Amino acid sequence: MTVQKLVATAVLVALVSLVLNNAAAFTPNWVYQTLEDGRRRSVGLWKSCWLADGTRGGPSPGARLGPADARDCEALGWGSEAAGFQEARGTVKLQFDMMRACNLVATAALAAGQLTFVLGLTGLPLMSPDSQCWEEAMAAAFQLASFVLVIGLVTFYRIGPYTSLSWSCYLDIGACLLATLAAAMLIWNILHRREDCIAPRVIVISRSLTARLRRGLDNEYVESPC
Repeated sequence: MTVQKLVATAVLVALVSLVLNNAAAFTPNWVYQTLEDGRRRSVGLWKSCWLADGTRGGPSPGARLGPADARDCEALGWGSEAAGFQEARGTVKLQFDMMRACNLVATAALAAGQLTFVLGLTGLPLMSPDSQCWEEAMAAAFQLASFVLVIGLVTFYRIGPYTSLSWSCYLDIGACLLATLAAAMLIWNILHRREDCIAPRVIVISRSLTARLRRGLDNEYVESPC
């Protein structure tokens, strides 16, 4: 059973998207915030950590974190109000809760697409590589992941003046783009297959049929004696 290279490539792209999405979720570097007292912290979806010094973007390259600094983190959850200076707590709460929900839905959708691919390789009747439903199910899962990630990321279009987006957010943007690319590759392959199916049929006339018609015409044709 041979799997098309385009489908396998799309699934591999979606797998990279899944890894980036999880990496963005569990790293405490979604945004960098400055508080009223001048302290800085990095805030993620599920964890926030205080920065060792006041420089923007974290500690200096030559600085070494001690045990106390390395563990100076706290877990975050649904409803956490990790707002920075001149930021509304309700807005920040909505942003992170929305992003957490979208991240979880995207992870489930990408994992479902990978599971669909594996089940198709096992030779199930409804999920065989020869079935068009197999590719459509994976394309729908990857497109759903891309759609919900866009919704979550759009909520961060407006942040406080003392808050800046960090690399975890950009990782999730990359995951969103890769999920979109995987879905687009599968959709293109599905449409290409349909074009092949609706191509004009070639009518082949057998020689025996033409021979019968020719004999019939010969028998009905009578030459005039004049």
